[in-house]
Formats: sequence, C-alpha cells, structure tokens
Amino acid sequence: LVGYQVRFDDCTSSSTQIKYLTDGCLLREFIDDPELLDYSIVVLDEAHERSLDTDILFGLIKRLFIAKSSKTTTRKHPLKIIVMSASLNHKKFSKFFGSCPVLEIPGRTFPVKNVYCNHIGKDSINTPNYLTKAVNKAMTIHTECPSGHILLFLTGQDEIERCCDQLFEKAENLDYRYDVCSHDVDAMLVLPLYGSMSTELQKRVFAPVEDGVRKVVVATNIAATSLTIEGIRYVIDCGFVKQLSFNPRTGLDSLNIVLISQSEALQRAGRAGRTTEGICYRLYTRDVYDDVMSAETAPEIQRTNLAKVVLYLKTMGIHDVIRFDYIDPPEEKMVMEAVKQLYILGALDRDGGITAIGHNMVLFPLSPCLSRILLASLEFNCVESILIIVAMLSVEDVFLRPGDRKKFSKASKVWAELAASAGGNNDFLTLLYVFEECFRSVEPAKWCREHFLHWRAVKTAANILEQLKSIMQRQKMEENSKKPTRQKSNKEAILKALCQGLFHNTAR
Repeated sequence: LVGYQVRFDDCTSSSTQIKYLTDGCLLREFIDDPELLDYSIVVLDEAHERSLDTDILFGLIKRLFIAKSSKTTTRKHPLKIIVMSASLNHKKFSKFFGSCPVLEIPGRTFPVKNVYCNHIGKDSINTPNYLTKAVNKAMTIHTECPSGHILLFLTGQDEIERCCDQLFEKAENLDYRYDVCSHDVDAMLVLPLYGSMSTELQKRVFAPVEDGVRKVVVATNIAATSLTIEGIRYVIDCGFVKQLSFNPRTGLDSLNIVLISQSEALQRAGRAGRTTEGICYRLYTRDVYDDVMSAETAPEIQRTNLAKVVLYLKTMGIHDVIRFDYIDPPEEKMVMEAVKQLYILGALDRDGGITAIGHNMVLFPLSPCLSRILLASLEFNCVESILIIVAMLSVEDVFLRPGDRKKFSKASKVWAELAASAGGNNDFLTLLYVFEECFRSVEPAKWCREHFLHWRAVKTAANILEQLKSIMQRQKMEENSKKPTRQKSNKEAILKALCQGLFHNTAR
C-alpha cells in the first residue's frame, strides 16, 4: 500500500496507494502523464528548498489548473495540490497559484535566543576566518554552559575534519574537575556529519550517549533541514555555505563558499529549539544579518545549468521555455545557454525542436551530457564500459578523503597507483578501473577500505548500472542502433564516446 521511488530505485506496485518520491521522479512522470492522472492528491513538501525540479513542478502544476476547464481533460475528479513548508514565503506562493488558501499549523518548538558573537563583520565577509572562532566557541560552551548537545555548522568536509581534529586535541587536555563548570558534563564526543560519509559513521550522530557525555556534531547544511538530531541545545552558525552556481559564460558549474540567507540562518537556529529552550551563537554581526544577507536563498533555477529542464519542457511540448510560468524566472541568457548546449549535443534542431537523439536522451534519468555519452557508446561499440563510467559519475565521490594528514598522504599514493594501473591521467578510465577491480576482488567492501574508497557509493553505482542496462534493453537500443564503428582499441572508443557529451567543456 505504501511505496517509494527515487532516481534509480522504484519500490511501488499496482496496489500502491501512498507513494513517496523525489521531485525529479515526479517531473519525469509529467512527461508520460501530463495530467498526473495516476494521482488524486500531490503533496510537495520542503518547498522552501526551491530545488530546480521543484520549481519546474510548480509551473507545470499551475498549467494544469489553468487548463482544468479544458474539454480535453480525462480526469474524473479534480487534482488536489498541497504545498508544505516550515519557512515558505506563503504570500508569494499563494499569489502564484491564484490566491489559493493558506493554512498555518503552529509548530511545537521552544524559544531560541540568538547571540551575535561579532567575529565576522561587513568588512570581513569576503575573507572570513571562522574555523578557529567556531572551535573556541564550542569549547567555551562545553566548559561553561549546562548540559545539552552542540551543533556546529561549517561548509564542507575539509573544514569539518580540521575542526574535529582541533576539538579532539583541546578536549583531551581538559581536567573535568576544574575546567568544566557543569557537574552534569564529564565527556565530549566529537562527531563529523557530511553527505559523503559512510552510513555507519553517519549513524553514530543519532545514537544515544551515556549520561554526562556532550555530543558536538560538526556538520554541513545537511543538518539544517534534512534531519533532526535529538538533544541539540546549542547551535554555532558560521554564516556560510557551499553553493553550486552555473557560469553561462564558461558553461561550467562551480562550488563556491557564500554567505547564507536570513531564512537559512533561521533554519539553523531552529535546530536548537526542538526539545528544550536553546541558544544559537552566530559568529557574524547583527549588521551582517540585517543589511548584507538576502532574505531568501536564490532558488536553484537562477544559478544552475538549465539544460535538463529545457529538454524536459521541450519533450512535453512546451517550446517557449523563456516565457514558461516560473515562480522566479531565470535570466534569459541562462535559458539560451541551455538551448545552445542541447543544440550542440544534437538534442535540438535549428528551430529549437526536439530531435530523435533528444527523445532518447530523456529516457535516462541523467544529465543531458551523460545521456548523450550513453547514446554515443552504441555508435562506438563500448556500451559496457561507458555504462560503468556513467554509473560511477552518477554517485557521490567514491574517493574517501581522510582528515588525518598521514592517512590522506597514504590515500593519495594508493589513488595514484590506481590511476597508473588504469592507464594514466584520465579520471574516467580510473573510475572504470576502480569499479572493475572492486568487483573482481573476493571481498569488495574490504578492497574499498584498503584503497580509501567509498563502498556505499560503488555499491550504489552497481545498482545504477543495472537500472541503465534495463532502460537500454526495454528500448532495444543496442538492437536498433546502427552497426558500430570499428575502433583500434576500447580505450579509443571510450574517449570518443565521452567527447560526444563533454566536448563543449573544453577550454574557451
């Protein structure tokens, strides 16, 4: 009765009545079912996160309501849409959906006091130095404040590992008889938390601890909205986050450290008031919060590559992608860059219409570039190898970067040996070699540990590989493809297929 669907995993059946799925999966369903006839109610949760796929869903759903009086509809009962969020600009969304009603449900949260530590001012936001300040604040809370766990926000794995090392070192030198004020606190447990960690390590964050042990969870923004850690009483907010941005001039994405928005600051502070009254220590000044931070985070649609979105809209017969009903429209140059990229890949023709290649690209739950590479592998007779490479590119980073310097140095040597065995300086061939060697070994999980590789990521890539094979088999792509071009070597064929999807990323 209850099932779920994510990008490469569908655990539903014909008897499923309640279905949990990602916004990306629902967007793909729009292609085959533009009226969403399979659903009577759609709940869009965490709408404030404003992911790229969610924003497009808003526009498509609005089109459904505008067209609901059309005689062409086959729906027997009206579709109900519920947009849910803890921090959404409800006036803006209500207006977008034709002044729809707004229901507010008070949350059971405790008051949180915001304390501005004044370490980062207007004159230093471009060169912030918050790591040491964050460590010192965590130690001050630990030694001077009553019991309660600490959640410290930083921007990425490298910062988190360095912070944890410093906290470990300082905690080891504490004498709890004299250095710690609270008699209820007699130990510190430092726990990192970021997306690429192994599942086993992530579980430690949620495990209960003995009385007297104070957790210090050092996390990325993953801890701001996606999950709740019991017992957090103190939050330390560095004021920054890593954000993906697309540069239409270069055609490339980049991950930059930027100032958070006011809404993100409120989300972080809210983590301290889940079970009791809490305190949020903001390392920046009140002026930075009031005058420099934007009210809301810029939605993904205004700062990321739109090629996948444009391809989906074109497939659904929506050709005027610039005037599509976006809740926050992207810049025209970003839309045109996406159209240009799809034309270069062969997905669109000169008139902006979708081609046969474009229709085939949409069949895969991948970026247009990776889909194009898969289709090219049919031409160059290297499907098996390209399927593995694409699967490995579709998961989180498979290389585990230890925080300890000695371990990182050892890991770097091991990875260099893997790259050399794969044939030299080629990341794609290295990924292929890693996957094949991993599953040739007797114990793949152990092999990954020995080579500082993320077993969970490699295992996920194996599942994705089977899903991609299944799509190609269902569409009979290998049977219907033209006779493959003969190549001197498999390596040459792989590189040619990769170039079909990535040549536009060459230096400009």
